[in-house]
Amino acid sequence: MEPERRAGASPEHLRQHPPGDLRLRRRKDQQLMAAAPTRLYTADFPLSPDLMGQVWLYPLTPEFEDLWEICERQWDPEEGFRTPHGALRVALGTVTGRMIVFTVARRREVRPGEERSLIVADGPLDPRLTTRCFDVWQKLHFRSVRDGQLLSRHIDFERAVCRPLSDVLKRDEAGYVIGPWWWKDAAGWAVIQRLAAHPMVDKADPAQRATTFRVGLGHDAKRLVAWDYPYYRTIYQGRSNERTGWAMAYVSVTGGTQRGLPDPVLRFDCHVTRVADHWSNVKTVTLNHPQFDTLLRVPVRHVPQRDPDGEKLRDKNGRLIWKTEFRGHTAAIVQACGLTPVTLPDKADGNLERVRAVFRNKGSHLVGKGVGAYFTLRMATHIADVLGVQPITYDKSRYTIPGATITRGPISAKKLPPALEAAGWKSMRLVVVHAAATTPRRVMRQLRLDYGVPIPEAFVGSDAGFDAKIVDVAPGITVEFRKIPELTMHGSHDRTSIVRSSGFFHSDDPDRLVAAICETTWDGKPIPNDGKPSTRKALAAAGVVSQFLTVADVPTKDEETDFRTSAALRHIFQNAGIIDDRLARATCAAPDVRMEAPLTEPVTVVGIHLRRHNYRRVRGQAPRRPKLVACLVAMHFTPDAETPPYTEMYHNGRWLRFAEGRAVYHASEIGNENWGRDGNGARAVRDHIETALDSLVLPEGCNRVVLVLDKEGSRSIYPGMGDNPFAGGLLPGRGLAQDGVDVAVVRIAFGHHAARPATVYRDGADDLATMNPSYRRTLIFEKRHPHETVWMLTQQSRQQAGNSPMLREGNRRTREDFHTLPFNPMNKDLHATSRIEIAIPSPGGWESGDLVAFIARQCDQAVAWDHRTLRSAPLHLAHHSDRDHPDFGSHDPGDGDAGDGELEEGLL
Repeated sequence: MEPERRAGASPEHLRQHPPGDLRLRRRKDQQLMAAAPTRLYTADFPLSPDLMGQVWLYPLTPEFEDLWEICERQWDPEEGFRTPHGALRVALGTVTGRMIVFTVARRREVRPGEERSLIVADGPLDPRLTTRCFDVWQKLHFRSVRDGQLLSRHIDFERAVCRPLSDVLKRDEAGYVIGPWWWKDAAGWAVIQRLAAHPMVDKADPAQRATTFRVGLGHDAKRLVAWDYPYYRTIYQGRSNERTGWAMAYVSVTGGTQRGLPDPVLRFDCHVTRVADHWSNVKTVTLNHPQFDTLLRVPVRHVPQRDPDGEKLRDKNGRLIWKTEFRGHTAAIVQACGLTPVTLPDKADGNLERVRAVFRNKGSHLVGKGVGAYFTLRMATHIADVLGVQPITYDKSRYTIPGATITRGPISAKKLPPALEAAGWKSMRLVVVHAAATTPRRVMRQLRLDYGVPIPEAFVGSDAGFDAKIVDVAPGITVEFRKIPELTMHGSHDRTSIVRSSGFFHSDDPDRLVAAICETTWDGKPIPNDGKPSTRKALAAAGVVSQFLTVADVPTKDEETDFRTSAALRHIFQNAGIIDDRLARATCAAPDVRMEAPLTEPVTVVGIHLRRHNYRRVRGQAPRRPKLVACLVAMHFTPDAETPPYTEMYHNGRWLRFAEGRAVYHASEIGNENWGRDGNGARAVRDHIETALDSLVLPEGCNRVVLVLDKEGSRSIYPGMGDNPFAGGLLPGRGLAQDGVDVAVVRIAFGHHAARPATVYRDGADDLATMNPSYRRTLIFEKRHPHETVWMLTQQSRQQAGNSPMLREGNRRTREDFHTLPFNPMNKDLHATSRIEIAIPSPGGWESGDLVAFIARQCDQAVAWDHRTLRSAPLHLAHHSDRDHPDFGSHDPGDGDAGDGELEEGLL
């Protein structure tokens, strides 16, 4: 009962001097809240059979498979999608209004009794429309096809069946889902339809209008789009140059598995699609389906207009006149099927009613990236309410990442010499290659700010000459400026002879490191004959590690930060393996830091980065065979918090100092054609890794090795790294283990391979339906699944870690509500957190939680920059070396030409 008020006591008096029993109750409430367990609420939901819904299966005959192989051989990716599967899938989905998966098996790959080729749909298909769609699609793409070769004749409509998706799933002996491959697409179809029927109501702000969603069809066929609730921002309002930028939220849905959990999960993620007001660089459009109550995501391409004689049209200035059209003959197929035509406007002018061109994150936009943490939390609780299922939640573990261990800023002047020595070098010459005078001035300015290097008098004045000037930075480290326009300019000219003839790029002392910062130019557009890859390769052939710096003006004030120059200096030291004690401090015991499970003995951590390199198709050239890339980087840690780890990189049979290994790797061709993800190719990769690990020389007193791989990279090469902990598969490091070395194996998953955090909350104290999302990045969470525990590290974004209220509005409201603010942060990126899932396939002699904390601290403490990484330090360096390879730009990321490039890896 409420305490009885004394006569004459005012409400204000009671607030300041509450009665004894009220004070006691408040104290108990505070104690209860303090004792409430801290948990992590995610957007991963257990997927029960009733949530999976049903699928319609349409068998394809063996004759279909034979004809399809002919189509694959004759497929021209310039005509439509990268593969015929994607083109036909979009065409059939557009004609039928269904979510579709199209899978064709080859006879030699199908065992007796296995499922063969299928059309899988979320509902029944009209045989007449389906047949017509197939015929028109085939005749448009393969002009010489005859009636006897029509694919539609080999769709077995009579044997079509409707089955629960749960009955279609294949499981291994331990009960873990192993197929078919398309189940992850189909798993969300029934849930998408269910969620589309329920608007999302913000219980924390009932006055806010409810958000409705529509089903989006496309090459991925698994998203909900808030089509009727676009975000917008207008600048220069009322002027002749007024501009408005538009965007819309969408929710992606996919099936997945988690290590140690036999049953599948449904993974949700929230994003923003920004709308382009031009056709330039647009590859995908979203539009209203003219026949069904769905949305279409259709790829487009830009082609020159032609006159009746086939000649390209030009404007009065002689420039080609371009038009935008659907790829894959989508419009022609729809029209041939007798449906309402789908068309594109002549200009992508932001016609939000019918067609919205997808902005591909090339250049600037008036709306920032990221939907915001508030929207994600509201969406997660809405999904739980509609489905009647609570998401997967993690419990706070006893392990933390002490904030006092985090080191920011560049390597300090006093720590540069020890870092150089720890990297295995006695001295370093850093050559700054430039053409513009602003580049040396910017580098000297940053050296003064970071290391107190005085600017020589010869560098002052507008007529100062920088060529051949040398500046001492720290004992053993010098910076030398060289004006070489032939290296900085773009073009196809030979750079190898320039590097060979320049003596300052070479050293007679094997312990003297030579590195280079090279000036370059970039205006945000693709560069014909980009000079950076060939320059990097020419320098690498001379043993020189490199970093590029885009030319810019010199900041006029000291308080203005030149982020590009600061990053270039930090990264050139990182590329050279010159690392200070920040990683050691983050993982080892220090007198001024309390830490659970600090490192107490020497450990070598090896990051094993694996990636399939698919070459882009080049018109007029035969397709190149894909390769597999394997990069190994080792870091030798000691239990001393002041000793930097020594870093090595493996290449061509040798472990080299990191700078040497990186240079040799960049001078060679990327990947190996004989390596692959299955069969003999996977066996060759495993043999290569074992050879590298067997040749690893451990420091004296070290008998522990931790091998770190990411989930996607190790997929199929090491079956034991998958989600089934009982899978009988090899793990890396078997040779080391046979030699008596304590080997542990760690798997990291991030991005869409890990659960999306929605908020940290106190169970029993916080109301998830009304609270604002909260993140505590210093915590490591754990989830005890039936067969294994998995761990989650959530990392705040720069916006969350900063102090700007404008950057945190995504925690307090949705973008749609920004118009109520006195300022409009619509142009800000609203990323809140990334996610890293850590699993331990083999703990070796470690306590699993201690090993997780050791690896998580390497993720949270960046090697060179002020922010965190998604991979632990050695795996990050291996991944970074691969992406910097001169041949990396030839890689086709595999999202197909229908990809829109709107996702950011791992960020909310």
